[in-house]
Amino acid sequence: MSNSSSLVLECHQLAKEYLEGPQSVQVLSDVNLSLNAGERISIIGSSGSGKSTLLNLLAGLDSPSAGEVRIQQQVLQDLSDSAKARLRNRSMGFVYQFHHLLPEFSALENVAMPLLLRQACSVNDAKESARGLLERVGLAQRLSHKPAELSGGERQRVAIARALVTQPAVVLLDEPTGNLDQRTAQQIHELMQELSTQSDTAFVMVTHDTELAKSMDKVYLLSEGKLESQ
Repeated sequence: MSNSSSLVLECHQLAKEYLEGPQSVQVLSDVNLSLNAGERISIIGSSGSGKSTLLNLLAGLDSPSAGEVRIQQQVLQDLSDSAKARLRNRSMGFVYQFHHLLPEFSALENVAMPLLLRQACSVNDAKESARGLLERVGLAQRLSHKPAELSGGERQRVAIARALVTQPAVVLLDEPTGNLDQRTAQQIHELMQELSTQSDTAFVMVTHDTELAKSMDKVYLLSEGKLESQ
């Protein structure tokens, strides 16, 4: 196991509850997790167990009811919205369950967008990086296609390439292979494995695919608001 200086993501005593009328619903309770550079973990659990909620908290897209999340030693709750956005752009990638691609832009432009937002990266360099990743996920012939012209599986691959293009410290993936055939899902898995080894990118993946989950370094089960190592 890596030493503490290699920690890229931590959460301590994380809790989340929602109000439904007069009732409060506890979705997460006392969740603790630490992730080192290059480590790959999967989180499994039944539908409605709070897996997507946990990912949103880890990404700073939602705020916990209690506890804290740290990304590269920075406490997310201490940051302004703009500082959180900068941290996400610099250090995190996120693959949503439903893509969230920009409909008016091509696959190439969608993937290049996180690099272009940094402003320090030229348009040509951003597009070259995007082109390389799209080729690696099997979309070399679809670079100029807009999301509406792509299949669900192709859109998911664009979203995965977009999350990886900045070479982030950690990538959070919400059911990343749900719309992919077995061969493409295997390609995505191999790409994750390669990046975790070569560039120390860490991965947190929520999945219903038990075989894919077992291929990660660690498997956690989220049940009744608690996260437990399997």
